[in-house]
Amino acid sequence: MTKSVYFTAAEGNSGTRAVARVVIEQLKKDYPNLGVFRAFTNGPISTDDEFKELLAQVGRADDLDIAWGTTRKAYFTDEDAAMTDLVKRYTDYAHNFDAVLILGLLDGDPVNPGVLARTGRAAANLGTSVFLVVSGALRSPTEIMDMSHLVTLEIQGENAPISAVAITHADRVTAEEQGPMHGDTPIIYFYEGEQVELEHHDAETIKGAMEHGSEVITPLSFQSSLISRARGDRKRIALPEASDERILRAADELISREVADIILVGDKPEILGRAENLGLDLSRAEFVSPEDPERIEKYATEFARLREKRGVTYEQAVETLKDLSYFATMMVHMDDADGMVSGAVNTTANTIVPSFQIIKTKPGAKLVSSCFLMLMEDRVYVYGDCAVTTNPNPEQLAGIAVSSAETAVQFGVDPRVAMLSYSTGTSGAGPDVDAVVEATSLAKEMSPDLPIEGPIQYDAAVEPKVAATKLPDSEVAGRATVFIFPELNSGNIGYKAVQRSAGAVAVGPVLQGLNKPVNDLSRGALVEDIVNTVAITAIQAQS
Repeated sequence: MTKSVYFTAAEGNSGTRAVARVVIEQLKKDYPNLGVFRAFTNGPISTDDEFKELLAQVGRADDLDIAWGTTRKAYFTDEDAAMTDLVKRYTDYAHNFDAVLILGLLDGDPVNPGVLARTGRAAANLGTSVFLVVSGALRSPTEIMDMSHLVTLEIQGENAPISAVAITHADRVTAEEQGPMHGDTPIIYFYEGEQVELEHHDAETIKGAMEHGSEVITPLSFQSSLISRARGDRKRIALPEASDERILRAADELISREVADIILVGDKPEILGRAENLGLDLSRAEFVSPEDPERIEKYATEFARLREKRGVTYEQAVETLKDLSYFATMMVHMDDADGMVSGAVNTTANTIVPSFQIIKTKPGAKLVSSCFLMLMEDRVYVYGDCAVTTNPNPEQLAGIAVSSAETAVQFGVDPRVAMLSYSTGTSGAGPDVDAVVEATSLAKEMSPDLPIEGPIQYDAAVEPKVAATKLPDSEVAGRATVFIFPELNSGNIGYKAVQRSAGAVAVGPVLQGLNKPVNDLSRGALVEDIVNTVAITAIQAQS
């Protein structure tokens, strides 16, 4: 994973020009393959002379057209769209490097209202920390301390950590005289009128800032990590709904960003003609005709074999394969694709039933279930099962818990499982509570090392103060990351309530328990949803 740090001034003309050059020279010693990326440009990139000079310093002058995220004007016009573009462009640029210095506010840049909050949001969405430059000009040590403290609070208020602070234009005073401005945050002093010569601990501070990272996961940073992981080991993903414009637009983005090798099922001339009309380039996609006689014979023979106990004949298998979901699922089963994504046009059943019949469950899985990756403001939760299993019995519910925890691990979430109920601990009784009690016990037997708590109410699962009252000795209560709903009714209501009321981004449903990855789309899926689901499917195929 590429390391990064967001280098930015706290205010206009803070002395970033000299500091940036020193920081880059030091970083080049630790990271020979170093990139420089401009988060926000002031307009035409060709006029950003300071940025061009810093690019040249790392030997990347030719990257001028691709090493920037968005413009300040675009941000003020539509913040969400501009931030999405910033993260996408950074993700596509950064994977070429060991480390990237992201440039924020520099000397000469306009200082607009809200610049510090924007800095914090940008750094959080890029999954990095902030290297802050504060001017000490005409300020006493106390004033420097106060200024730094206020700036830090505003940036941290947007979920971005501060990893280092550079004080410029300072009078020659000792660090002790400056006071403990940032607790454990290391400080580098650049004294007025002196040539900068870094001491050993300063060099370590710069390297430490680059390696600091961030524990905060925003929706944009999580989606960026999906793209990066999928790109790291590209898989072949079949898309059987190539008649849908959203699928074609997603395929174009997936191919251009090298997220996965896309297989489009359908008539090649017809798809390419449609793509040309839409201004898309699908020339690098693989095309598979569902009328290819060799494939039909191969897939129908195997499908009839798989379903012979159900009385399925070869002729019936041929007829079944006219359903493109079955056809694409057979591609996955026969290793002609590594995964399949469908559902933009067809129902969930059209996607899932073929996988039940053909791919089936992997060893140890009790059933095929689903979960949603719920992207909150600063973290990721896993909700299961909210889409597939209607009324699981205790054994099935335990299986859903273990599978959901495995999915959490697969996507970088440390699993602490809450078996949800209207009761916490022994506070309630009844058949519904008893079922969760039994499921919790079975899940612990299935996965002894997995932190599991149940039955537990949602507030006790997420809120430390409530947990301290209701389950003070629990390692899960107040810190849960995986939430298992007792049945589909509550699960579907729960995830949609959080999605719509809390503004969470719901990614999924992610199918789990299958031998090979197949995933379902909502028929209202956006292009972004399709891209994310393909990336998830590719990551599942990697393992």
